[in-house]
This record gives sequence, structure tokens and C-alpha cells, in this order.
Amino acid sequence: MLDKVDNSILSELAKDGRTSMAELGKKLNIAPSTVFKRIEKLRSSGIIQRFTIVVNPEFFKNSIIVFLTIAVDPLQKPDVEHYLLRMDHVLEVYETLEPSDFIAKVRVHEIAELKSDILIPLSELSGVREIKPILTVKKVKEQFWNMEEYDLHGY
Repeated sequence: MLDKVDNSILSELAKDGRTSMAELGKKLNIAPSTVFKRIEKLRSSGIIQRFTIVVNPEFFKNSIIVFLTIAVDPLQKPDVEHYLLRMDHVLEVYETLEPSDFIAKVRVHEIAELKSDILIPLSELSGVREIKPILTVKKVKEQFWNMEEYDLHGY
């Protein structure tokens, strides 16, 4: 079961995964060795899956974010899912309920690339019934994790 210390460690690491054990211990008023043991427990239990970085996409050429809603014939869902997983421009894929079967988040350099590298190949795929692109104009908020939303007791 997670306690206040575990929750505090998770909250601090969610803000900055590079925070040292010593810094975490100082912020939370606990020994760095306790921080280390708690983090190892959170990792071994699967609550912390991995430590990673977040890259600012504005420094790279592919800066247009597009969400695709994709409707698929039910029998073709596994094939379309597998195809989406292999596409380079696809960042995330979610299986959804009505009205579409998938939502995919893609990043491209320009609209022509969206058409040639994503929309045309997907539309030619067996079982794809409809693709609706939604172009974004500005990121308003991006948050990877919100401690308050999760009841992690009894994991």
C-alpha cells in the first residue's frame, strides 16, 4: 500500500525525474537511503515503469500535431492496430469506443507529408472505413500524470 511518503516521492519525480536521492530526501525530510528503498519498491511493484525524458518538439522539424480518428471493420482491427504501431510518425494510439475505433496522435513536418505518408497509406489499408484528421494549432496543456487523480492504495 502506498503511503504519504510514496505519494510525495512520485509527485516530485513526476515533476523532475532527475531529482537526486539527496534532493528528494531533503525536500521530503527523509534519509536518501529511505528514498532509494522506496523508489526501488515502486519500481519492483510496477508503479514506476521507467524513467524517461521529454523532448521539446519545437527544436525538430516535425512540429505539426494531428489526431486521427479511424473507423475500422471489426475483423480488421488487429491488422490496422499492428500497422499503426509500425508507422514512424505515429506517437500514440488508443483503441476507443464509438464513433471511431482508434485515435492516433501523429507528428509531421507539413500537411503534404501527412497526406502522403499517413492518410493515403492508411486509407488504402484493408478494413479502414474512415479517417478524420484533426489538426492542432496550439498545445494548451500537457500533463503526464496527476497524483490527485489516482487512488493508489491497495495496488
